[in-house]
Amino acid sequence: MAIYSGKDMPKEVGRTTMDVEVKNWLKDGPVLGSHEPIAAQRAAHDRFIDADKPPIGKVEHLGLAGPHGTIPVRCYHPSKPGLADGAALVYLHGGGYIVGSLDQFDTAMRLFAENSGAQVYAVDYKLAPEYKFPVQIEEDEFVVRWIHEHAKERGVDPARIALGGDSAGGNQTCVVALKLRDEGGPKLALQMPIYPEAALPFNTRAGIENRSGSYVDTAGVLLFAWCYIPQGVDYSQPYITPLNAPSHANLPKTLLVTCGFDMLRDVAHAYGLKLAAAGNDLTYVHYDDLPHGFIQMTRHSKRCMESTLEVARLVGQALKGSKAAAAKR
Repeated sequence: MAIYSGKDMPKEVGRTTMDVEVKNWLKDGPVLGSHEPIAAQRAAHDRFIDADKPPIGKVEHLGLAGPHGTIPVRCYHPSKPGLADGAALVYLHGGGYIVGSLDQFDTAMRLFAENSGAQVYAVDYKLAPEYKFPVQIEEDEFVVRWIHEHAKERGVDPARIALGGDSAGGNQTCVVALKLRDEGGPKLALQMPIYPEAALPFNTRAGIENRSGSYVDTAGVLLFAWCYIPQGVDYSQPYITPLNAPSHANLPKTLLVTCGFDMLRDVAHAYGLKLAAAGNDLTYVHYDDLPHGFIQMTRHSKRCMESTLEVARLVGQALKGSKAAAAKR
């Protein structure tokens, strides 16, 4: 693991040797972007639901009246005050837009909340292909704006609301951050894209060398794009491909996480370089021995657990508040 700032970010990153525990688990673990029907992939991903759950203070189930119907949101309250006490993290799960449930990400959300001190709001946005772009972006943005509007009654400091997500959720994180900037919307205290799909990865070294065997098949991205993007819509636009934004200036403080065994490694790294070049406050973390999806594999690999806890602590540091602000609440 290596942590960089925008000033010392490496020009490129790679992979070393995959953690043995997670490599062994992946041999018969679920595959995202396989040739199985989408319904079968969704069912297979229930392997990520852990029977032994990490402790948490309270789990609250919300149903928000969004622009496309009810949006289920699961709020995780830490059992004790932490660095980010009074802050909130809105979280958008991964799964290529076609897979993923709040249950499948329950362990990671508990770890993020309990070890950062922030309330974590996991969003059950509607999946493709039943729902296509921009439905997901509109739902994500709605939840961010809702939490800003209801911050006081939720015990949240409106100046310390973050947005994060992994993979497809990382793409949506980058897109919503761009959209809020472009529209003069609520200011995010932090964006946290974890191995985000900042662009299609087919012509990258990472896309080729990780084309199979690291949980996601690179060719599966074709399926994700076909399901998510309506026919005829320009997939190069920044609200689908955030790497292509004309400007990456004036974006929120960013915690960007990548991993070595990931077809999205290079496009996510390129996004980090754009943030750094534009002068944004950037913390860049690269795990060269871990695969895409590692935050869901903490029960199967000590290394995945340690790395997920490290990310949680970095969230806590990024969202920590002053004693004066805490006293006002």
